[in-house]
Amino acid sequence: MATNKNAIVRYRALDKCFSSRTRRYYMDDLIEACRMALEHQNGDSGSKGAEGVQRRQIFDDMNDMELMYGVIIDRVQDGHKKYYRYAVDSKTMVEAGLSQEEMDCILEAAAIMKRFEGIPQFDWLDDLEKKLYTTSKLGNATQKAVSFQHNQYLTGIDKWYKPIFEAIVAKKVIEISYHPFGKDVRTVIVSPYHLKQYNNRWFLVAKRKDFNKISNYAIDRIEGIKEKSQTFEPLDDDFDFEEFFSDVVGVSIVEGAPVENVILRVTDKAWNYITTKPLHESQSVLNSKQADGKWEVRLKVQDNYELRSLLRSFGDSVEVIAPATLRQEMKEMAQRVFQMYND
Repeated sequence: MATNKNAIVRYRALDKCFSSRTRRYYMDDLIEACRMALEHQNGDSGSKGAEGVQRRQIFDDMNDMELMYGVIIDRVQDGHKKYYRYAVDSKTMVEAGLSQEEMDCILEAAAIMKRFEGIPQFDWLDDLEKKLYTTSKLGNATQKAVSFQHNQYLTGIDKWYKPIFEAIVAKKVIEISYHPFGKDVRTVIVSPYHLKQYNNRWFLVAKRKDFNKISNYAIDRIEGIKEKSQTFEPLDDDFDFEEFFSDVVGVSIVEGAPVENVILRVTDKAWNYITTKPLHESQSVLNSKQADGKWEVRLKVQDNYELRSLLRSFGDSVEVIAPATLRQEMKEMAQRVFQMYND
């Protein structure tokens, strides 16, 4: 049973022929339709599949289509010849969705993509693999059964993702016009290294020419990019971005800040969320309740903006016990929120 690219091209051409109710397609017509489709797909050289379409091939393709897609093809006698069309109650190939063979091809493609796992600029393939797997299993029903998170209104991603990605791969220095929240636009020249997604936003991880540390730049705050002729500053061969971000929640690494033992007291409601979706890879839990009826959760992370935002998202279901500095920050924030709603 054929599953190569030329076979799929022939199946699609035959599907159009069999779907027609206004024209009769005889064997010579089917052969010509397949040859034209292959020439359109592969070029006019005549050496890429089009010249090999014969009666036997068409008969084999018809049998394969009936087996793979569950279609019903009528062979209608017309004098000394036959024409071919779908039965009245038959689905078309398009309506039938993906065959098992096509599902297997998609899953094989996803498996090949796994070879790129761990290469910084191919982190996005993890999501793509899940999407391919889901699509291959559910066919046309995917949109109704599964939704993937995507912020279609995020500014900059469509415009700047590709040139940044290309600069990373080509190891090219770029100049970016960057507009931080609440500040004026500034121009920085960087060696770009990595693209990282967090909380449905994308960040460029790079090193400034005049700054001896790695920084991150939100792509939605970039207003312009230019390629520069300056020398790209590479990272060490053994540099690992997973390790680089392993001590923080999100993307903000505070230079010189210690990695601290964060102790949380958690209510039953938050406990269920936190144990099934850990706050951080360092998370550990005590599997028995404390005297106050709450659960204890521990993290080993830097205190940064993303950590505090994450903890605030749980409201009064999560209390910071330690370190004292983080507890005080959360207390002051809670007081400001109380004052805002108390006015």
